[in-house]
Amino acid sequence: MKRVKTAKQLTITYFSIVAFAIIGFHFTMLDSMLEGMEQIYAEQRMLKDKQTAIGLLEGSNKTQVFIPPFTTAYVGKENLPTNIVLDADSVDDKPFELDSASDVDKEMFSMRSQVLLNGQPKELYLIHFDEVYEHSEEQMFKTQTTQLLMSLLLLAISLFVVMRISNRLTRPLSELSQDVARRSPTNIATIHVPQGAVTREIHLLVERLNNYQDQIRERIERERAFNRYASHELRTPLMVIKGAVTLLGQAPSADFSERQRRRISQACNEMEDYISTLLSLTREEDIAALPLRTVDKAELEAICASQSAGMLRDDVALEIQVKETLQTKVSEGIWHILVGNLLKNALACTDTGKIEVIMQADSLAIVDSGCGLQGKPGGESYGLGLMIVRDICHKYGYEFSLRDNPQQGCTARIKLPQPNGEVS
Repeated sequence: MKRVKTAKQLTITYFSIVAFAIIGFHFTMLDSMLEGMEQIYAEQRMLKDKQTAIGLLEGSNKTQVFIPPFTTAYVGKENLPTNIVLDADSVDDKPFELDSASDVDKEMFSMRSQVLLNGQPKELYLIHFDEVYEHSEEQMFKTQTTQLLMSLLLLAISLFVVMRISNRLTRPLSELSQDVARRSPTNIATIHVPQGAVTREIHLLVERLNNYQDQIRERIERERAFNRYASHELRTPLMVIKGAVTLLGQAPSADFSERQRRRISQACNEMEDYISTLLSLTREEDIAALPLRTVDKAELEAICASQSAGMLRDDVALEIQVKETLQTKVSEGIWHILVGNLLKNALACTDTGKIEVIMQADSLAIVDSGCGLQGKPGGESYGLGLMIVRDICHKYGYEFSLRDNPQQGCTARIKLPQPNGEVS
């Protein structure tokens, strides 16, 4: 596995690269500038000395002449000193440094020119050495060395400042990482902003982590409630079955046995619906591929009759209004659980008055005249039924709302999505 560097290591690495690049660029520019200045100076000086040499050599048989203070002119290559070797790539009227094979201890320039001396074409060679310029160049190097040392000192100070800034920025992140690493898997308490965190990003990161932990905490609570809900809802039909089986052993008549058989059958159907619903909520399904089915008045009345049996008080009227049939992709068993839980919630909260079940093409509403949300027993949900209602609606893309009525009671409403995918 590739080793991941720390922020401090990355800072030193990148800063070193930049520092060496600056130093290299500095020396390259200095060397290029000095070379260019030397070339320009030598060319201008030697072109001037060329004209002086021609004037001195014209009308004489001299093969060598000295042009004060730095140049010596030679007529013909054969008259050059033996210790001087010209650059093989030299061209006329351009200064070139002597070849490295030359036996000289100074940096000299040579320039070849084609001239007319005493009416005859001749090759004129100028050998130039400027001692003053060489001393000036050494002084410039010394000056640049001092500047380089100052630059290195400045880079060191800059590195120190950058490291302090980097440490101040990364230390809270490191402390946050250590805090998270020390936590046990079950510790989902609020994460506090590390001491010394001065950047907005650290605060945002802590906020996002806490939001994520809140989601985990909510999911854990939902799972715990879901388990309680499953055990509670499945225990009831099991008790019915167990009681009915006990009574069947003492069955005095065929009619009594038939009633117990129907109770067992109904309890088994309820268990099957709950188990199918719980399994459906835990597995992934392609909702778009599920077929539509129509919910009519007969199905709604059957659900209300089944759920209200034994729970509907004498002072409470149950009214079913089917203004339009609706189409849903929810199976009959899951729809039974969905509507049944809403109806049980309304029955548990209503002592007097009425409960209206209103079905339209795009919604289902259950309106009661009970105690409302503030006075509801057991908090927002009765028997944890609303939790599974929310889960079913979330899975199938329905919108669920539970609000107090203006006068009395509350309204539970399920809105179905329109064909274009929007919730009505």
